[in-house]
Amino acid sequence: MEQTPTEIEKKIEHIEAELGSSSDLTIRRLEIGVHRLKIAVIWIKGMVEVKALNESVLSPLLLHTKLLALMPNQPNGLELICGNFVTAFETVYAEMDRTVPLLLSGYTLIVADGFEQCAAIDTQGYLIRGIEEPSSTVVVRGPRDGFIECFEVNVTLIRRRLQNRKIRVETMVVGEISQTSVSMMYLEDRASKEVVDEVRQRLQNIDIDAVLESQYIEELIRDNKGSIFPTVYSTERPDDAASGIVEGRVAIIVDGTPFVLLVPCTFFHLMKTAEDNYRAYPIATFIRWIRFTGLLITLLFPSLYVAILMFHPELVPPQLLSSVLSAREGVPFPLILEAVIMEMTFEGLREAGVRMPRAIGSAISIVGALVIGESAVNAGIISSPTIIVVAGTAIASFVIPSIELSGAIRLLRFFMLIWASLLGLYGIIFGLILLAIHLTTLESVGTPYLYPITPFNKREAMKTFFRMPWWSLNEHTKGRRR
Repeated sequence: MEQTPTEIEKKIEHIEAELGSSSDLTIRRLEIGVHRLKIAVIWIKGMVEVKALNESVLSPLLLHTKLLALMPNQPNGLELICGNFVTAFETVYAEMDRTVPLLLSGYTLIVADGFEQCAAIDTQGYLIRGIEEPSSTVVVRGPRDGFIECFEVNVTLIRRRLQNRKIRVETMVVGEISQTSVSMMYLEDRASKEVVDEVRQRLQNIDIDAVLESQYIEELIRDNKGSIFPTVYSTERPDDAASGIVEGRVAIIVDGTPFVLLVPCTFFHLMKTAEDNYRAYPIATFIRWIRFTGLLITLLFPSLYVAILMFHPELVPPQLLSSVLSAREGVPFPLILEAVIMEMTFEGLREAGVRMPRAIGSAISIVGALVIGESAVNAGIISSPTIIVVAGTAIASFVIPSIELSGAIRLLRFFMLIWASLLGLYGIIFGLILLAIHLTTLESVGTPYLYPITPFNKREAMKTFFRMPWWSLNEHTKGRRR
């Protein structure tokens, strides 16, 4: 069916109706060619790069208008206009309904009288944050770049490190309202086909209105959704993500967030850092052991303190026991309540330090801890040994590299405190058995959570607890970090 010359106004009205006549919607009407062909250039302010719009779209059309002798309904007329004069990198030709989503993502639309299709010109150029070192994972030695909120830049940061023809990137749109771009990135000859297919299926099955951060995706695709343990690894470092891809993991890159996800994820993967591979292997191994020690202290130190003093004081040397008991004289609260109060106080101070403005956040945490702790001891409300235990536990929690795993262990600390107050050391053992049973039932995209300990793999277990020197790796494992 032939369109009338006034059809262009209907197209413009359709776009205005779709977008609700938004104030940032810009329409530039032009008449080009010797036949005064009417066209409209449409874009959204702030979503396009002004320089690219002027140099690649508007200027070519205005400067070469006398060279065009196109008539309405001329076959491939719009393709001739854009192909010969528009200098943008990418142009998509489609029906009106298909080009509106492109308009919302930063493309510029060209609609013309007498032509069925519209042209969408790639002029994306919204402001993005510069590449800088992630504040959450600072390293002494290693790359200083980090992911940003721009989807294309994050893909490029990984590709710079893995310039391999086997790298595959699959992009899909998730979120009915947000229309967020989500990509899977993996190494074809390393990633398991079953894992890739499973991740792809989970992403395609997501039904949600909006995805504003990668945690939305993490929560929707993870295994064992009721567990507090993270089964999806997140990182702000391109070298960390590239390393995971080399190991055979699948990276999930979400537009609008500087955090990239990696699956499958195991418990021991969460205890490693990218910097392990930039240190000498004896030092890196020693630091790994410190992390595991810190994890045990974070989980068990307060509960052991409560269990031993309440049920097994004979395990404490007499002089130390006398010192602890004398410090607790006059304290009005039971030992378990005292420990819980101090743990909750410290968690509150930690959260206050995070939420306060950066300039005063650390000061609030340090001054608050010192003032409250000293005042509580002087007032006889809390004993000094309890403060020492809580402070030591807090310091140990900071050596756990994963924020998600650290949060889970901090929560489990209260679980172990309850069992210690009920049954003493037997309660702690029972709590550890329950924890071990839970961890052995967890999986991450088909991979057991405690791999390589259960099921046991000697080679991988050695690489878990020791940072193996590169010269000791055989040809099969050459290039794999962990």
